Amino acid sequence: MKHVLIGLSWPYANGRLHIGGMASSLPADVIARYHRNIGNKVSFVTGSDCYGTPILVAAGKEGITPTELANKYHEFHANDFKKFGFSFDRYDKTLSDRHHEFVKKFHEVMYRGGYIAEKTAPQLYCEKCGKFLPDRYVEGLCPHCKKPAKGDSCDNCGKILEPEDLIAPKCILCGSTPTPKSQTHMYLELSKLQSKIQKFFDERKANWTPNAVGMTQRYLTEGLRDRAITRSLAWGIDIPRAGWEDRKIYIWAENVLGYFAASEPEFFVENGKTDFLHYYVHGKDNIPFHSIILPGLIFAHGNGVPKYHLPDKIIAFEYVNVGGEKISKSKGNQIFAHTMHENFDMDMVRYYLLRIISDKRDSNFTIEEFVNVINGELVNNFGNLVNRTLSFVKTRFDNQIPRTETKFQEVKDALREYHEKMPAGDVSGALKAIMDLVNFGNKYFADKKPWVNEDANTIAEVISIIRASAEMLDPFIPTAAGKVKKWLSGDTLPEIEILWQRLELPKVKAVFDAPTPAKNQPNRPAGSSA
Repeated sequence: MKHVLIGLSWPYANGRLHIGGMASSLPADVIARYHRNIGNKVSFVTGSDCYGTPILVAAGKEGITPTELANKYHEFHANDFKKFGFSFDRYDKTLSDRHHEFVKKFHEVMYRGGYIAEKTAPQLYCEKCGKFLPDRYVEGLCPHCKKPAKGDSCDNCGKILEPEDLIAPKCILCGSTPTPKSQTHMYLELSKLQSKIQKFFDERKANWTPNAVGMTQRYLTEGLRDRAITRSLAWGIDIPRAGWEDRKIYIWAENVLGYFAASEPEFFVENGKTDFLHYYVHGKDNIPFHSIILPGLIFAHGNGVPKYHLPDKIIAFEYVNVGGEKISKSKGNQIFAHTMHENFDMDMVRYYLLRIISDKRDSNFTIEEFVNVINGELVNNFGNLVNRTLSFVKTRFDNQIPRTETKFQEVKDALREYHEKMPAGDVSGALKAIMDLVNFGNKYFADKKPWVNEDANTIAEVISIIRASAEMLDPFIPTAAGKVKKWLSGDTLPEIEILWQRLELPKVKAVFDAPTPAKNQPNRPAGSSA
């Protein structure tokens, strides 16, 4: 038995969740359900990211306090994840006492090591507003790709930035140009940790998605830069050191610690244990926070020798576009999570998003493809195989489920591939193996024509395929798979129901054409944060 920690990146509590974030999050739930099913002990955790300047900016626009805004969207997020069937062991928030206490203790220990330094360096200061400007209060051009960027990162090239890195910076509060002004902050000396992080990367990268390997290697090749872990903010977690009351812990130096804060020590404290398996699942914009920053913090906390388990598998996904364009409020092409769970069967939505999400290229959501994939693969293939087979049992065998000792090579091959792909975090590959088996089952049923002579053996063989398929599909579409497993759990078939009705394109289009109620309109869509 392994102790499996699955950390899903924490979404900012500053707006409603959209399908892009849900799509990159669902594989984490699939992996968690799989490990529980095979008998491992699991801690599947995430929560609402309640600090950082995006919260301050959104709260200012809504005219409420940051705490009110964070709690408001925390409730929205928790409900959306629940409706999507996420099986968290803990859904926390960075506002919680549990999180605060863990982060402060972690930082206290880390400050006593040899990888934290106080440095006086220029920070952008707005004379008109009379304040230092942390990350999201500054916008400008990325120094690397020259595209518009925020003060903490560039959405175009994925680089982590500091506000003072930006070309032509502007204060988002008043529009004026901030000027550098010296201030003392604490820095994580990543430059001194480069060799340790490089060794960690070389040992683990074979278990990461290609995009995580590529982006991390670029940072290491360029050379790691020391990063400030404190900021001049009134909103955040207090720095556990006297004389620093006017500053807070920088968001990226506390939110990634939430995975440990939300779990029990048995899942991450080394103490010579060798049964750990840690997954970190997120969108590609969060790669460096998990492949460099989190290991850097762990190394610094242990003064070079990690006392907490380092990431094993980093599973990062590319973006989900809508209609061929990046999800954007200005383009009006956002599809929110609540729109999906309020209008569609959640197994359908889970299946489609898991079917299109990719770690190799951006995916594209279209209404037509959603309808075609659900009708063609879920309803016509799996649903049809289940319903016509069990209906045959009901009408021809008086609800007595035929059994066979036959185990097709196709079933053995599918199970073998499934149990290879799933631990590796390759949920797309695992799903393909399952649906290939379902397709085989439908063809076998059609070829054997059991209705001609009421062949019980053929029906028994097809049922063995359905059982294996339902068991493997359980982490993906838990409601439907759970029904099928229950129906086939005994010798007699209970009352059954049609798993799904086909989607009708005009009705589905009508859902997306309907205006979103004003009360559900966010200030900006919540993306995944570190």
